[in-house]
Amino acid sequence: MITTHKTIQLLGRRLTKTRKAIINSLSESCCLLTKEELIKKLKSQKINPNRSTIYRELQFLTKNHIILKNIISGKDYYEIPKDHHHHLICLKCNIIVKVNIANHLKKQEKQIAKQNQFNIINHSLEFYGYCHACRQAGQKCQA
Repeated sequence: MITTHKTIQLLGRRLTKTRKAIINSLSESCCLLTKEELIKKLKSQKINPNRSTIYRELQFLTKNHIILKNIISGKDYYEIPKDHHHHLICLKCNIIVKVNIANHLKKQEKQIAKQNQFNIINHSLEFYGYCHACRQAGQKCQA
């Protein structure tokens, strides 16, 4: 597997300070980060790019499959594709939990691709509902 830095070089692009900081921040994160969360992480590293620079960098990294963009409840989230996983999203508190699903989903994906003569390069699957804490809080409010 080619490293992210090597991929950027193969694309004929430079690994700028901001680009490297974005990649490192996403690599250190266990899952999804919003653009706002990324900006906070960059500022904590004394890197203060303007919003258009962040936008262009995220667009470049996404377009070149270096990072993944997920849209959850209308909000953009970014992550480095380390392992394939899915998410549980609470509709009340918006907590997002990473979950792994057994290999049978890979078999279904291959079957879907074959049946539809479609080259699948990625998929997104999110589960929406209510986390334990929100369900407990809801029960207390109804009593």
